[in-house]
Order: sequence, then C-alpha cells, then structure tokens
Amino acid sequence: MLKRTVTALSLVALLAGTGAAYAQTAPGTTQAPRAHGMDRMKQRLGLTDDQTTAVRAAFARHRDEQKQAWKSLRTAQAELRQLALNGGDTTAKSAEVQQLLGQTVALRVKVLQEIGPVLTPEQRVKFAQAHHYGGMRHHRKAPSQS
Repeated sequence: MLKRTVTALSLVALLAGTGAAYAQTAPGTTQAPRAHGMDRMKQRLGLTDDQTTAVRAAFARHRDEQKQAWKSLRTAQAELRQLALNGGDTTAKSAEVQQLLGQTVALRVKVLQEIGPVLTPEQRVKFAQAHHYGGMRHHRKAPSQS
C-alpha cells in the first residue's frame, strides 16, 4: 500500500509541474508561460502550425477541469497534513487524497491520449522522453552551496 502511494505521489509530482507551468502567468509579462512553453514544445518537437493548434486545443479543453481537480487535491492534502499533525484519524482523508490523485492522473492521461494521434512517432518519443526527465519546461538550477 505504501509503495503504491509513493509511486502515485511521484507520478503526480511529475505531472504537477507540467500542469502548473501551463496554469500560471509570470509576473511582469504579457505572455502566459503556457504560450511560451508551447513555443518551446513546438520548437523541440518540430511541430507544424496545425499540430500546435491541435495540442493547444487539447490542453484548453481540459484546463478548467484540471484546475478544479488540482484545487481539490491541494485542499484535501492540506486537511490530511493537519489531521496527521494533530494525531487524528487519517484513513478517510488518505482515501480521498488517493482518489483525487487518481483523478488528476486520469485527466492528464486524457490530454495525452488526445495529443498522441496528432504527433508523429518520432515526436511522441521526444515528448515522452522530455516528460520523463522533468518535462518540456525550463528548470532553473539551484544555487550551489559552499
């Protein structure tokens, strides 16, 4: 049970970064990161304009549903933390968090299933590899500690 929970949490953490990058707007910019991220994806995968339009549409179709699922998950996780810290019974809340984790993964899979047919086999391989190593987005390196 613990191994399955840890695996699910790891998968969700990987997927969360991608969803968060698409959902937020960087302060002081006029372009949302999702548009910038889509430009990077287009460049890295060599997407045509038609492919880019289809991929954007797939993300857009599920954006509100994904935002709501993530909001519910964050709330349930906060409540679970509070219960655990206060020595309360976490059984029901843990089950709720696991159900919400499953829902967020299912939504992400739904988007990927819509994107897959739009991509060439080579693009699908690149896309899968990029997400395996932290996604298509840019990561800042942590400052080195002396």
